[in-house]
This record gives sequence, structure tokens and C-alpha cells, in this order.
Amino acid sequence: MPKTSDRLILKFLRELNSGEVQETFQSLGYLLEFLENKEDPDPIEMQIVDSAYQTLEKLKLLEGFLKRYVEESDKILKGSKLQKLYDDKSGSSVLFD
Repeated sequence: MPKTSDRLILKFLRELNSGEVQETFQSLGYLLEFLENKEDPDPIEMQIVDSAYQTLEKLKLLEGFLKRYVEESDKILKGSKLQKLYDDKSGSSVLFD
């Protein structure tokens, strides 16, 4: 995985977990709670609740996949450089490429 994609993924994950975005999720949570407790919700309100939960679930899945992708990328990168060090016997310079 190119380093640029690593940085973009990490930037996205940081922004997703930033205080500002967490406040947005908190506001959405309040809205969902209000709409769920409404006695006679309009059809559009029920669609909002359904769509919001689907969106939150998809974001959590995306976050998990991105974290796993970065972790696997780190393992491959570290593993390949260490293996190259042993195979090539080229010294510590391999670790700093």
C-alpha cells in the first residue's frame, strides 16, 4: 500500500473520531431518540431513523475495514523489511528505506 493512501486513511480516521464529528454524532443520537419516542411519527420521520441507523452502521463497518487495512499494511511493511534484512544481509539501511 503506498504511503499516500496510508496517510489519507489515517487522516480520515482521525477526522472521523475528532471532537467536532463526535458532537455531530451526539446531535444525531438526540434526534434519533426524539423521533423514536414520538407517539405517532410521520413516514418521513421513520425513514430518517432507518436511514440514520443504516448510515451509522456503514460508517462503523468502514472504520473497522480501514483500521484493519492499515494494520495489515503495517504488518506487511514491517515483515517484508525485516525479511529483506535477513535475506539480503544488507544491514540496517534496509530498515530506513
